[in-house]
Amino acid sequence: MLKPGDTVIYESTVYPGCTEEDCVPVLEQVSGLTLNRDFTVGYSPERINPGDKEHRLPDIVKVTSGSTPEAAERIDALYRRIVRAGTFRAESIKVAEAAKVIENTQRDLNIALINELAIIFNKMDIDTGAVLAAAGTKWNFLDFRPGLVGGHCIGADPY
Repeated sequence: MLKPGDTVIYESTVYPGCTEEDCVPVLEQVSGLTLNRDFTVGYSPERINPGDKEHRLPDIVKVTSGSTPEAAERIDALYRRIVRAGTFRAESIKVAEAAKVIENTQRDLNIALINELAIIFNKMDIDTGAVLAAAGTKWNFLDFRPGLVGGHCIGADPY
């Protein structure tokens, strides 16, 4: 049960404003407490890919935010203890939420594009893997591969 002095940190993919506009009122109603007087909230989007052995929680920069500057600092300090790669303290919860939405949207669009190109290349009898290998020699090429875009946070939440 939420009690005075607690901090609640959300990590789920949500739209900008969800934490403060939807989640906080529920917390206040159920607990009888008041945000930033009795408790604080933060948002730190999850960035791991399930099953990815290389990009683990300690190895990915963690975006953090809080409902007050003091809460933001406490939340950032907590994640700094866990994340070797470091943290990035966003200027607000909405900025952190929007960053997650744009990360997911970018991934969704790029994989969809590669899927469409792979269909075209296949019809032209061109090996998509060979095309990606050649394109990958450019310094700023983003290496997306054909495949499924999984999870609710990619296919539904950005929209």
